[in-house]
Amino acid sequence: MRRMFTVAATVAAFGIVGVAAAQSSNSPDLTPTGVTVRLGASIPLDSSLTNLGNTLLDFGAEYTIPTPLIKGGETFLSVDYWGRNLNFGQGSVVPLFINQRWYTGSTETKRTYFFLGAGIDFIDVVSSNTALGLRGGFGEELGEHIIAEVAGYISDRAGGARANAVTFSIGYRF
Repeated sequence: MRRMFTVAATVAAFGIVGVAAAQSSNSPDLTPTGVTVRLGASIPLDSSLTNLGNTLLDFGAEYTIPTPLIKGGETFLSVDYWGRNLNFGQGSVVPLFINQRWYTGSTETKRTYFFLGAGIDFIDVVSSNTALGLRGGFGEELGEHIIAEVAGYISDRAGGARANAVTFSIGYRF
């Protein structure tokens, strides 16, 4: 039940953000701007997570908020899923974070960036629970829509594990 609530809350959060962006009366372009989807691998650093596997699937999504919280960068919401498969059952971690991204370099394509974020990790390894977490990393825009990222995560212990991991992912930014 808790997993279903977590997934429903995450979907609702992205839905509310999407509806807020759709309130603009400009053009009827339905392209999901500000959305990024990522796929990659998560390397667990916690012994309880490594019992699930040395490498876990990492699937993630981001939504860039139109008005940044900190000037000079971009604010975005991120949600990830780490697990052995896409069953969303026991043996999974779902980090939900608010992040700030800063770009380096001056070109519009192939920019590099770094980011920092804080949020909640929904950890379901031994039992289901939540913990506060932090994330940080860097990435590069490989083309107009393609990105590559490396991120590190740390958290308190919850659900029998800590959401401590390093992720490597490739993404598509709309």
